[in-house]
Amino acid sequence: MPPDLNLDLIGALTGFSVGTLDGRDAMMVIEIAANAEDFAQGIRHKMPVAMTPERARELGEALLMAAAAANMGDAPSYAVN
Repeated sequence: MPPDLNLDLIGALTGFSVGTLDGRDAMMVIEIAANAEDFAQGIRHKMPVAMTPERARELGEALLMAAAAANMGDAPSYAVN
């Protein structure tokens, strides 16, 4: 059975940037509004995330699959990695 989701606790991605960290690891900075109130008030939080090149490819592929599923209207997936 899927877990109960509190949609009020899900942040909204408002921006991102990507690059490399020391020329070895992939790096991204995600910018989020933590909740609807923050979004409305323009409050944003930034989170830098470093990962191996392999993990970055896995993330990219997973995001592409999720985006394709969202465009098709599939039921939400509760799988976690």
